[in-house]
Amino acid sequence: MVYKNKVFSGKEIKGQDFEKDTFLSCRFGGAKLKFTSFKNCEFSLCDFSGCFFELTSFFGCFFPESKLSNLDFSETSFESCDFSKAIMINCTFQKLKEGSSFIKEKLDLKGNVFEKTELENSVFFACDLSGVSFLNANLKGAVFENCNLKNTNFTGAEISAVNFNSSKTEGTILDFNGFIAYGNSKGFVLEEEGLRGRVK
Repeated sequence: MVYKNKVFSGKEIKGQDFEKDTFLSCRFGGAKLKFTSFKNCEFSLCDFSGCFFELTSFFGCFFPESKLSNLDFSETSFESCDFSKAIMINCTFQKLKEGSSFIKEKLDLKGNVFEKTELENSVFFACDLSGVSFLNANLKGAVFENCNLKNTNFTGAEISAVNFNSSKTEGTILDFNGFIAYGNSKGFVLEEEGLRGRVK
């Protein structure tokens, strides 16, 4: 089914299951997506600002040019989703232990795609992002805390002021500009002669 220019609010889609549906320029502001699941759906130019997620699941979904900024995904699961060109500024990706408001568990985000995604100032807590592509994404000021970034691809990504300090970065892929941006954020400068890094 195709939903176009529809405004979802309140509890009208609470507990519903959507499969192979297309949402075009729809707004979910104030909608309570409790026990709601989406499978193989596309959200194009949609706006989720002010949406409430509670035990919400997305499987195989696409979000081209949709707005998902300032959202907490603590009670949301994403599997095999493509967030390419989505706007997800100042978001929180984490999984809280059932019944707790502060104890975090590992959040599996493997298989999701964040290419050309706006993720400025977003925070990833204890996320497994191994092998995930952030190709050409904007991650300026983002935080990766206790994440698994093994073989994660940051080629072409804006990573200035990104915090990777407590994350596993074995095989993590950065291009030359990424190395420069990350080094500069740590106080290193590139010496022109011989291209050697030195501490200021």
